[in-house]
Amino acid sequence: MTDHEQSASGPTNLPLVAIVSGVPMLREALRNALDGIAEVRGFPAGRGDTVGLLRSLGPDAVVVDSEEEAESVAAFARESDSPLVLVSYRDEVVKVLGDAGWEESDDVGVSPEGIRNVLIAGIFGRARREAPA
Repeated sequence: MTDHEQSASGPTNLPLVAIVSGVPMLREALRNALDGIAEVRGFPAGRGDTVGLLRSLGPDAVVVDSEEEAESVAAFARESDSPLVLVSYRDEVVKVLGDAGWEESDDVGVSPEGIRNVLIAGIFGRARREAPA
């Protein structure tokens, strides 16, 4: 887990989740679903240079809700070993970028709680993989 210097309310050691979304309600719903679990920073989609934004922020996980944003940040997610979650409203599915490409999360709808659970699995699963044996 990455130590982050400052949150809106002070220092935190919670994982940092960046949400790049064209839907403000998604950002707010995930902020509520992850309250006390992760620090959430939301950004409007389509503003350009999302990769630069993410490099500056250094998140532990990223959520996007457009295929364009997902493709633009996929290399960043792989390089930083950060889970990348794509919320597809059209298909009503949550996808996670894996080694072989996009994988649909089984039995997870596009609810904030379902997305939260996928994020937690990715963040804490990564922490287990990085822990010394």
